[in-house]
Amino acid sequence: MISFGFWNLIIVILVAVVIRNNWRLDEEKAAWKNSLFLKSSVMQRLIQFFRQPIVNFLVQAGVVLVVTRFLCYTGWLLYFLNQPNPPLWDFQWYYVASKLAHQHVSPFNVEIFNQTFCSITTVCGSLPPFVYPPNIIPLIWFLGYFSMNTAYKISILMHILAICLALWGANILLESKSRAFRTICTISAALIYGVVRDLQVGNVAIFIAVLILWMFIFARKNQDIPAGMCLGIALFKPTLAALFVLYFLLKRRFSLVFVSVITVTCLAFLGLALTGNSLTQFVSDAFRGFSLWQNDPAVSPYISISRLDLMVVGPRLLPNNPFFAKLLSNLIVLILLGLAGWYWYLQQSLTDWSKKIYLAEMAIVSCLSIGITYSQETSSVMLIPAVVFLLNDLLYQIRHCKFSRRRMSVWLAGVCCLAVQTAVIHGWLIHSLANRWNVKAGELPYIMKITIFALPSYAVLGITLSILVLAISSLRQKQMMKFGLLNGVET
Repeated sequence: MISFGFWNLIIVILVAVVIRNNWRLDEEKAAWKNSLFLKSSVMQRLIQFFRQPIVNFLVQAGVVLVVTRFLCYTGWLLYFLNQPNPPLWDFQWYYVASKLAHQHVSPFNVEIFNQTFCSITTVCGSLPPFVYPPNIIPLIWFLGYFSMNTAYKISILMHILAICLALWGANILLESKSRAFRTICTISAALIYGVVRDLQVGNVAIFIAVLILWMFIFARKNQDIPAGMCLGIALFKPTLAALFVLYFLLKRRFSLVFVSVITVTCLAFLGLALTGNSLTQFVSDAFRGFSLWQNDPAVSPYISISRLDLMVVGPRLLPNNPFFAKLLSNLIVLILLGLAGWYWYLQQSLTDWSKKIYLAEMAIVSCLSIGITYSQETSSVMLIPAVVFLLNDLLYQIRHCKFSRRRMSVWLAGVCCLAVQTAVIHGWLIHSLANRWNVKAGELPYIMKITIFALPSYAVLGITLSILVLAISSLRQKQMMKFGLLNGVET
């Protein structure tokens, strides 16, 4: 635990000063004077409530303490990870694969990888195989030039840079220039559990999130070459990035897709060459490794507590009926895909099948990428576009629309589901409770599996549904605003 000592007090003061100096609406304040949204009776009562001195103080103190706790924990984590013999977790897999590639030996062969893993890390026994595609090898090649601890420190620096780029990209996508909203956006995105969890375990999900964010930024500016390169590189973890290829095909951004295909193909063949592997041998090793990987307790939808995709919902609710369990999960996924397809069709029909990229679409695809395929808690970094979308949606409602209880209820549901994807639920609730049982042996009580330990998966479902509902309802609003039918619209 982090004691509240002198240095914590200094950090509290600094955080309070920085937030106070950046808690300004700037031009938004003038733009909101005639807001029908803010003039509603509900919002007026809410504003008066928060203007009470004690309430105002408690809110500010809460924000300051949350940010301080986050910074202290992150600082402590960085110090801890830079000590001799730090826990290397996921990073070990990338390092061992890089070392094997330097010897022109395939890390995709299960026996070779396990034997080398044991000799390098001294961790032996039943280990999950290396199941990444060969296009990751050129990207992790540099790790093999260093000792494990040095390579890990370099990885930590790269993670910090990636976090900064992710927060910067989120602020670029935010439609408000006010310091207050940018501060809220930065804090909200940083509190997503996967941001720091990815740093802690040395996973690569944050790099995928950054590449996808900047791919979207480039694509909005019609810079298809850099956007396609970002997407092509991000495909080294296809479970998080492959769905965007289909999205851009539907948007008829063929040049972007072409660049991404060329990029991933070059990386894949270079990876095969570096590991002294052939395509047929890789496919054979990959199929064998994937089947072994699926039996690992950290992957099993019946046992794993770290998975947040929707494919675990059915197995947890119906553990004794595999057929109906899989059917239930697939049905949920199909419903989400159907709603996403319906939104895309409405959006495109209203915009005359435009090739323009919209944030709502990106947020939906990002949510689906962690919802419909295997994803761990580190993958929650893909929810950063959802954070920005919800903030932009609130801004639009304040600027142009009347207050709607129904719509704000959906918005608040999305915010609450995002709050589930923070350390409060993942770290302090789920992981602390899981220590009471032997998770790998499947000793979790059924009622815990379908309630507390399933909260992240339910939250992904809730976030996706709330964004879909808000995005579909916004189409009607914006269409009415376009033709000037109403000064403010209500849904």
